[in-house]
Amino acid sequence: MRNLFLISLFSALLLQPAVAQGTAKQKAACEKDSHRLCASEEPDAIAVEKCLKANMKALSPACRRQFSGKRR
Repeated sequence: MRNLFLISLFSALLLQPAVAQGTAKQKAACEKDSHRLCASEEPDAIAVEKCLKANMKALSPACRRQFSGKRR
């Protein structure tokens, strides 16, 4: 189940142009945040993505960068 969720989340993140060329480390940046903030939305990747965006201020800096397109 967890692997299905991660695949779904990574697929949703790939829809973001800035993330499309991201590394596995960059794609995984939101895993903890998604479990912490959006567990009730799993495994629906689109719902998780919407939830993460709705909780932007509560995201870790690494995850927030995935949505803003900034890399460090």
